[in-house]
Amino acid sequence: MFEKINGFYPTPKNLIEKMLSGLDFKMIKNILEPSAGKGNIVDELRKKEQLFSSTYNKFSFDIDCIEIDRDLRYILKGKNYRVVHNDFLTYSTMKEYDLIIMNPIFTDGCKHLLKALRMQERNGGIVVCLLNAETLKNPHTKERQDLKRKLTEYNAKIEFIQDAFLDAERKTAVEIALVKVQLPEVKRESFILEGLREAKYAEEYHTNDNTQLVDGDFFKAIVNQFQLEVEAGIKLIKEYFAMQPLILSSFEKDEETGETVQKGGCMLSMKSGKNGLSVNEYIKSVRRKYWTALFRNPKFIGQLTNNLQRDFYNKLENLSDYDFSLYNIYQLKIDMQEKVGKGIEDTIMELFDELSHKYYYYDETSNNIHYYNGWKTNKSWIINKKVIIPLRGFYDMQYSWGRFYPTRCEVINKLQDIEKCLNYLDGGLTDAVDLEKALQFAEEYGETKNIQLKYFTVTFFKKGTCHITFTNEELLKKFNIFGSQKKGWLPPSYGKKAYRDMSTEEKAVVNAFDGEEEYNKVVANQKYYLFSGNTLNLLEEKTA
Repeated sequence: MFEKINGFYPTPKNLIEKMLSGLDFKMIKNILEPSAGKGNIVDELRKKEQLFSSTYNKFSFDIDCIEIDRDLRYILKGKNYRVVHNDFLTYSTMKEYDLIIMNPIFTDGCKHLLKALRMQERNGGIVVCLLNAETLKNPHTKERQDLKRKLTEYNAKIEFIQDAFLDAERKTAVEIALVKVQLPEVKRESFILEGLREAKYAEEYHTNDNTQLVDGDFFKAIVNQFQLEVEAGIKLIKEYFAMQPLILSSFEKDEETGETVQKGGCMLSMKSGKNGLSVNEYIKSVRRKYWTALFRNPKFIGQLTNNLQRDFYNKLENLSDYDFSLYNIYQLKIDMQEKVGKGIEDTIMELFDELSHKYYYYDETSNNIHYYNGWKTNKSWIINKKVIIPLRGFYDMQYSWGRFYPTRCEVINKLQDIEKCLNYLDGGLTDAVDLEKALQFAEEYGETKNIQLKYFTVTFFKKGTCHITFTNEELLKKFNIFGSQKKGWLPPSYGKKAYRDMSTEEKAVVNAFDGEEEYNKVVANQKYYLFSGNTLNLLEEKTA
């Protein structure tokens, strides 16, 4: 039937399967078949669509066909296949294809493959092609030599196959070559962005400003990135509206003259303001993105407890009205630092209550605290060296305790909050220990007991408790002094008056709290033990 069509050899199914084998169809959408014949290859691609589709998710390729023979084009159109051109060698398009797959006429195979490679060089993509093996084995022409060089350059996979068409609809004994080439994705460069970068570099080169408010490279880098993104976006918006009159929306017939005329500019999917795309709305959206990124970065909010992080994160919407600049970042840090001290001291008191009296009614946790007769009250207590809190280090998987899982967010967040409170009291004097890595190591090796963290060790039990043992006893003492002073359980003169100069009532409280010897240590080192706030920057992450 097809003998009269010069050079046409329909691709057999087994060969198409080889052509499609190894392709990642999840990454392929737009396909060109430039020598489609009667559609054998497209038929198999349509079967792939059905294979990947589900009841709720229809999978489909966008396939363009080219075929030089008129009768074959009729067959393709009869199958409702889209025929976009007749001769691939004269096909000109700016459309981008993820895959070009073809079985061209053997006599023109070299030209077809070279053209397919040139098309994919513009943007990157895959080329799969059947060739007469002689085209590659006997590169006697410049064209074939160019093809061989390109295939080597792009590390093409080539498989030579004997007798591939002996059982085909139209038989031939010609040896063929199956060529598969993955051309690299072309890196996009914005001429607008590149111009802005060059201008920014020149500006920084000629500016010698030693009054920079924020010295860290981190802040300078993100502010520079923000400025580049905003400037590039504004230029793109303005360029779009400058070009809009030249972008055709449609051709329509003029009602008066009957002539076909263009109507309006093409309105792309761009949000419009009163006079088109609002530059100010664009700027605001970029600001919001950068402020959000800043608040998610541990370099900025490092030592804040989780509840404080949430409080500040809720204020992000208002910040989108403020420029993302070094000055505003600096002012925000000042404002936050002023509020953080009070906020974290409240959190420390919540922790003091939680580690001491909160769970007093449980038998196991009743020993968390040491009671003493405080100033003007007999209901005072301090936290012991070892405390027990309800914290599940084992994952409860419905009726069983499951595996040891101390890296759950609930566990990490709780232990981090305890560590951050102690870090505030400590003033950053103790060397850092990576809490998350320590818990990951313990989980990996199944080490449930005495996991060493920065200020304490933790031991997890399957019944859902966590035993915390403080390893920095001087800091624990400072914690207890802080909590007791805030509660009003220590005399106002505590730590400021020599023991011998105290009244009988004051001495009675000191004796019950820690004794004369320990009290004298406090008097000798008031600067450490009598906490009155510190200058620790809670907005920056501390590293080991």
